[in-house]
Amino acid sequence: MSYYNYNALFPAGQAQDRVRGSKLPAQSPELSTLDEAFTSENWIIRIYKVKDLDNVGRDHQSAVAFEKGHKKKRKVGGGGSRKMAARVLRED
Repeated sequence: MSYYNYNALFPAGQAQDRVRGSKLPAQSPELSTLDEAFTSENWIIRIYKVKDLDNVGRDHQSAVAFEKGHKKKRKVGGGGSRKMAARVLRED
């Protein structure tokens, strides 16, 4: 969490942890259950809050995946795809 949005302060590929002497990845981690509430000017104090529950009843990761446009893959039972039988209207 301490590296969240840290690479946005530097040009691409130059973000570095000076204490550990290691380069940081180009993409910052994504938070699915927390929101950044406050960050001090020198990034010494960072406060996060837990996101509110989704009003549809999904967990946080499913809601984030939906917002990004990712869909769940549907599992097909029986080892293969099944064809549905043709529907017949009842005529009485």
